[in-house]
Amino acid sequence: MIVYTIGTIIAMIAFIAIGIFAGRKVKNINDYYVAGRKAPVILIVGSLVASFLSTGAFLGDTGEVYSGFFMGIVIVGILQASGYVYGANLFGKYIRRTKVNTVPEYFALRFSSNRVRKLAAITLMVAVSAYLLSAIQGVSTLMSTLTGFDYKICVIVAWLSFTIFTVYSGSMGVLLTDTIMFLVFLVAAMIGVPFVVNAAGGWNEAITTLAQSVTRPDIIAWTNNLDYLYPSGEMNLIWAIVYGIVWAIVVMVSPWQTSRYLMAKNEHTVVRSSVWASIGVVCVTTALYFTAAFVYKINPDLTDSSTAMIWAAMNCMPMIVGVIMLTGILSAGISSASTFVSLIGSSLTNDILKKGDNSVKSELKKSRIGMGIVSVIVLIIAFFNPPQIFWIMYFGGTVIASSWGIVALASVWCKKLSELGAFLGMLFGFIGCAVPKAVSALAGITLPIYLDPFFIGLACSLIGIAIGSIIKKATPSDIEKYDLLHIRPESEVDEKEDKKTRKLTYVYMAFGLLLGLFFVFFYALPYMKAV
Repeated sequence: MIVYTIGTIIAMIAFIAIGIFAGRKVKNINDYYVAGRKAPVILIVGSLVASFLSTGAFLGDTGEVYSGFFMGIVIVGILQASGYVYGANLFGKYIRRTKVNTVPEYFALRFSSNRVRKLAAITLMVAVSAYLLSAIQGVSTLMSTLTGFDYKICVIVAWLSFTIFTVYSGSMGVLLTDTIMFLVFLVAAMIGVPFVVNAAGGWNEAITTLAQSVTRPDIIAWTNNLDYLYPSGEMNLIWAIVYGIVWAIVVMVSPWQTSRYLMAKNEHTVVRSSVWASIGVVCVTTALYFTAAFVYKINPDLTDSSTAMIWAAMNCMPMIVGVIMLTGILSAGISSASTFVSLIGSSLTNDILKKGDNSVKSELKKSRIGMGIVSVIVLIIAFFNPPQIFWIMYFGGTVIASSWGIVALASVWCKKLSELGAFLGMLFGFIGCAVPKAVSALAGITLPIYLDPFFIGLACSLIGIAIGSIIKKATPSDIEKYDLLHIRPESEVDEKEDKKTRKLTYVYMAFGLLLGLFFVFFYALPYMKAV
């Protein structure tokens, strides 16, 4: 235990040091918010994946798989990854053209509206705070398991581990640490999986045993565990497809993803990053999900399913590999948390509190204070709120998808969308999803899939857009802003670079084919043979 603890402590200190080093290069607000708009593909990919694959994936998703929801989580994971490519081409590269510092600022520029900006900032802060809460809880759960320290002490230590360098360095530190952390947990996943497979008796043996399990015979079946969410395989499958689409929308438009594109050095970087991020997410999550299922084969008696990967690292892998795996999980949580703190603080100071022109020094000071205040508030919530990593994460994701999804895409692709339509669409979508989600969670009710808060929020958002755009038509200014979005800057026109970017389409298609073959030969056929 001491070795594992020392390994994670060293990792935390290293990340803080790297973040502070990056912060020394911050000279102005542009550096602090968007890393000077000069980040290459590797940094954008690293930040995209690291900010998305938080402890929610390593602890929350794998916990659901261990509990018997394997196929549902796999479907969600694959569908959500497609959102990178759609998001970059339908939204990401267009908001980069506006040269804004935050996504709410984009909405303000697109509709010449301060109230849309503030509403976007408020919804961002609510959704991202939920995500931040899940990340803090995940890191704290890991630390508590490793050290034996009280969970609340670990909450404070986890909070300090990312707050120090994030508040100081802003996006410069977040980009660099995210990329390093991404590489750490990518290596951890790829190295750690074979040891768990071996401990489970080999791949085919594990699939056969799980398919014939007496205690949980449907753990890797397409129906999923019928005692867990819905009592029918069809309903569980529909849930998985629905939430796969929900999370694809989250990836397409969420601020913790699209804000990365504002830092890219050009539009080619945006598009190329999306392809590699999609491939990276699928590889890591697929490895994690199979591993979590195999852990059930090895030890079906874990009392806390969210600790499945932690248990595997400490019991199925050589010590050095286990340390790398636990460091990877820790990295995933810290990287996401740093991104979320940066987003919330930036939006608070840039989109809600900003008044007039201030000096660079004054702006940086306000931004750092804002981030610090927000992080303290979330710390207090995490301190008194018991860990619910998976469901808190899903709350944040569905809220942002309902309130921002249609409005964000329509802002680029619908010339008739007016300022009032955007405002009401975002407002109605937020209320329509957040209220039913909170009520059902507090009451402990599982709503029918067709009454999922996401659907309610999406319908409300569409109604708001329609009503607002009828009452108040798009102005000539709105239409002009729309047209400007679709004018490609001269600096981006380069046939040679265009050709390189188009070639990645074939790489992505080949990856999709290989992924399909993998599931056929390493899952479907062995499973069918076993049953």
